[in-house]
Amino acid sequence: MENNNKDYVTRINLKTATDNRKELIDFCLNGKNVFTDDEKAQGKAQFLAIGWSCVDFESDDFSAFYNTVVDYVHGQKRRLNPALNIFKAARIDDLFWTRDLDGVYWICRVTERAKAYSNIELDIGAVLPIKAYPLGLEVPGQIKASFNRARGGIVQRLHYPAIIEYSKFVFNKLSGEDYYDVNLNIANNVIANLPDFELEELVISYLQIVKGYYLLSNSIANKSTTVKIECQLISRDVNDVKKAVVQVKGPKAQVLDALDFKDYEDKGYYIYLYAPYIDNLEKMKNVICISDDELYAFYTEYKTILPESITQFENLFNIGVSEKN
Repeated sequence: MENNNKDYVTRINLKTATDNRKELIDFCLNGKNVFTDDEKAQGKAQFLAIGWSCVDFESDDFSAFYNTVVDYVHGQKRRLNPALNIFKAARIDDLFWTRDLDGVYWICRVTERAKAYSNIELDIGAVLPIKAYPLGLEVPGQIKASFNRARGGIVQRLHYPAIIEYSKFVFNKLSGEDYYDVNLNIANNVIANLPDFELEELVISYLQIVKGYYLLSNSIANKSTTVKIECQLISRDVNDVKKAVVQVKGPKAQVLDALDFKDYEDKGYYIYLYAPYIDNLEKMKNVICISDDELYAFYTEYKTILPESITQFENLFNIGVSEKN
């Protein structure tokens, strides 16, 4: 069993400048490439790929390819795509998530360092050899959001401890090997280790189920904005109609200032806050701080009806994994 001590996993879109995206996916994930049958039998016929085939580099020396691309990009007075540096930094046993054209998520373990490989038709300039397995259509929201985020780019590192341990678990499960040592403390302290997306969903579920609000779905904040709230809610009690907003911050967030929500209070809203530190609560009348004890008690009582994207972190080894395609 290996100990992967990286504090991130990486999301990558398989999307070069080719017009043949299906062929690119088939080349990378489905083994439909020019490598030999022997290499396929040894599990060496799956790859992650990046572009810059335009530099027409024939050697398999990635360092020389990298320097050539840097010179080319700077010569064009363009910005270097972060994917190139991600490939340069990738080491054996690093974990990546990617997605195919059917929306299926794949977990990938790096098996060799990146190498230059030229394929003009598919606009491939370099490949990262991997062992990859299809999981299915459902993954934790933080992974899904990283693929769907507007202007999210080709790559993104995810630093959430629960996502890292989840990724190790999924690879172990799908590969049939106890390859990675999974940190069970992450699963046993579920709320403290929830990624931002799932933590927000848990708090919003709490307000709907326990506090009697329903979510105004058209109020959910776009993550690319600077809106101070996650969403707006309204009470179900027609005899005591209340409007509310909520803001959620994880354990590593900076201090939240209750006075930042004064405009909402002046408009008659109740403001629910969940954060590790909140200043100036005493200066506001309608701000309600959700405590860790309240949220944990809610989670414990209602876990059977909460989304699996939240509860799956508690029993990491019991996660239901989709059958292999």
